[in-house]
Amino acid sequence: MRKYLLLWLLSALLVIPLNAAEIKDNTLYLEVLLAEGKSLNLKSRDSSAAVLTITEINSPIVRQIEGKQLCISFMNRDKLPFWGFLNCIEPIGLHAMDEENVIRQTIVWEDGKLRLKNERMVFEPISFGNKDEALLYASETGIPTQQIRAIPMINATVKISTGANDYYFETPLHIKSEQDIQVGGMNLGFSGEFILKAMGENLVLTQYLSLEDYVGGVIQNEIGSNAPMEALKTQAVAARTHAIKLLLYNRHTPDGYDLCNGTHCQVYKGQHLSNANIRTAVSETAGEVLTMDGVIADATYHSSCGGKTDSSSNIWKGKPLAHLMGVTCISDAESLDLSTESGAKAWLNTKLSDPDASSWERASLNWSRQISRSKLANNLGLKSISKIEVLKRGNSGRIILMKISGNKTVTLDNEYKIRQAFGNVPSSFFYITSFGSTISLKGKGSGHGVGMCQVGVLRLARTGEQYPQILEKYYPGTTISRDWIEQ
Repeated sequence: MRKYLLLWLLSALLVIPLNAAEIKDNTLYLEVLLAEGKSLNLKSRDSSAAVLTITEINSPIVRQIEGKQLCISFMNRDKLPFWGFLNCIEPIGLHAMDEENVIRQTIVWEDGKLRLKNERMVFEPISFGNKDEALLYASETGIPTQQIRAIPMINATVKISTGANDYYFETPLHIKSEQDIQVGGMNLGFSGEFILKAMGENLVLTQYLSLEDYVGGVIQNEIGSNAPMEALKTQAVAARTHAIKLLLYNRHTPDGYDLCNGTHCQVYKGQHLSNANIRTAVSETAGEVLTMDGVIADATYHSSCGGKTDSSSNIWKGKPLAHLMGVTCISDAESLDLSTESGAKAWLNTKLSDPDASSWERASLNWSRQISRSKLANNLGLKSISKIEVLKRGNSGRIILMKISGNKTVTLDNEYKIRQAFGNVPSSFFYITSFGSTISLKGKGSGHGVGMCQVGVLRLARTGEQYPQILEKYYPGTTISRDWIEQ
């Protein structure tokens, strides 16, 4: 087994903070993941060569390179310590930032403000070239596998090849491009500022941008670029608030960035589908987030509730949240108790229509799906299925507990598992209309059903509702706040 002693070498290399989020001039700046891998490909989005200005963050070296296609890869990767054991994380003040330490920043919410906190990462003096070696060593020595972490490499050398020339730099790098470049095969263009880091065995490329620019790259992908203005403003505040809440979890801090660009966080595609209305919605709600009793609210959202939204505690089994207890979205469903089988079936058999809705909105109002019994059995690891029982529904009618019997019994205890088991159906708000060799379903809604319903937002915006009232409907008791960044 190949091991690399870190000792003083590691601490000598890692002498600057591995910053991701920053606060400058009362503005929050983020690093959003664009691509990661053992090598990365960038190319110009048009026929001209891409011109990149590259700066080594830990040195004064600046170079400008150009090419229609660029490949970035590690040098001497067989000699790099990619994985190690994190011993502990200690708080650290700004006065210690110049010491030889591995420093990272986490994001916290204290006294009604968001602020950045510095922490010292203390690694064991041993490292490995790949994760499998680290796992094997952990099993042999009894070290908990939770301590295995990707080592944030400073001064790892990378080669950027244009095809005609090769250039060598030490990470991390600041990259700037005035023109759109395509990253990692995505048919999207990104311009502005980027950061390249070495994290574990991967190179990580992020876009460095303000929170407002991030929101401007999210809302059109979440609610549509042609949505009414008040719907765009509603989505802007929800997306901004949701981004802050996700940042506070610090889920991607060990990965070297703040937010990913997919549904795990929010769908970010840069300026793809951006237009004047989106820019207006962002600027006219700039800095607005939702708070509850001085704490950032959980402004989760989904595509379509199907009639009523659900409580976060039903869907995710967490602590009940006063602003996420569930509301009635379509007034005709108010009198029905969708948590009962009779109420759920009555509403599912009610045909809904909205002539002003787009095709994707209408698709969530009423839907039907089929899955073969053998396919469902295979999805659950069963040989056969003889019985399906709905044991519990949430406020929205979504099934949150189901028992499926066959050669053995499987219990599905959340809506996501149920959706996946039945072939990734739009929601778990359905009932079984026939149970034979083919299982037929009738359903409504799309997504988990908690928080803001985007189809409901669009419907309210078309009737003239303003965004503060729409937000109050779906997040009752919350307040729109603007002063929440600690300088």
